[in-house]
Amino acid sequence: MKKISVIIPAHNEEKYLGQTLDSLRNQNFLDYETIIVPNGCSDQTVSIAQKYLNQSTKILPITEANVSQARNLGAQHAQGEILLFLDADTQLEPTTLQTIAQHFKNNLSVATTKTKPDNPQFKFKLALAFKNLYNQTKIYQGCSGALICRKEHFHSVGGYHPPLKVKEHRKLIIKLKKLGQYVVLPTYTTTSMRRFQHWGLTKATYFWLKEFIKNYTTDLKKSDYESVR
Repeated sequence: MKKISVIIPAHNEEKYLGQTLDSLRNQNFLDYETIIVPNGCSDQTVSIAQKYLNQSTKILPITEANVSQARNLGAQHAQGEILLFLDADTQLEPTTLQTIAQHFKNNLSVATTKTKPDNPQFKFKLALAFKNLYNQTKIYQGCSGALICRKEHFHSVGGYHPPLKVKEHRKLIIKLKKLGQYVVLPTYTTTSMRRFQHWGLTKATYFWLKEFIKNYTTDLKKSDYESVR
């Protein structure tokens, strides 16, 4: 049995998936498996994933584009004690898996990492610095593109809720916090700024602020979330 199962849902991620998988290859912690779940893909995502196949890698394609369903499927096939749900456009530092393994010896139920942008412009650094701040101060307790939890806890709370398009991490975190602590681990992910670049910082900020408010007032299944590739 592997210590960590890295579960990567991928919907038309041919531009980013290779970089993410390369960051896993560069880890100094080797007791992990990778589970890639291409969902509703019409590009070369599956072909790229197949280039990384080995005895510790699974590819589980599904026809429907549904990120929560993809994550749940990955978790069903996971052999690890700890689950790392990693976005397909998000890379890890070489020591990230080792950091996860060390910290989950403690009374943790759910964790994320700090994050930084793949674009060095100041406005993107500022946006993600704010995200790190509200996660670390526990004003919000969200996800950086990497969400970590214990497999037994994940299954005991029923996993992700497939109808949700946004805030699916947040809903899972709320359930997992009842079983233990939430922390931001002392390691970074590097994540794509494509949505900020496509929408512009103002529109993206407005959208996520609106979704934050809806988190407490309305059904998030009605979100007008738009896929950006």
